[in-house]
Amino acid sequence: MCADLFDPTGNSAEHETITYAPRPQKLKNLKVGLVDNTKFNSDTLLVKIAQRMEQQYGVKTVQMSRKKSAAHHVEESDVQEFKKKADFVIAGIGD
Repeated sequence: MCADLFDPTGNSAEHETITYAPRPQKLKNLKVGLVDNTKFNSDTLLVKIAQRMEQQYGVKTVQMSRKKSAAHHVEESDVQEFKKKADFVIAGIGD
């Protein structure tokens, strides 16, 4: 699956196409990383999702990262850790 991205700031007349990472065919015994975007209840939502996934599919949480704010990117060091440890990552939102 692909998506076209456009720069909303108007600084670029070009657009970029990205290809999404393939989705896992099954969840059984996979390792998940969690990204908390710092919004209210984001961490609570992520933990509850992870607990349910563990109960239903045997998914194991291997890392939880907290962004500086909702507007910031995930730190590169966290991205590298997710690549080493996790099969997939869930980014949580709150409010």
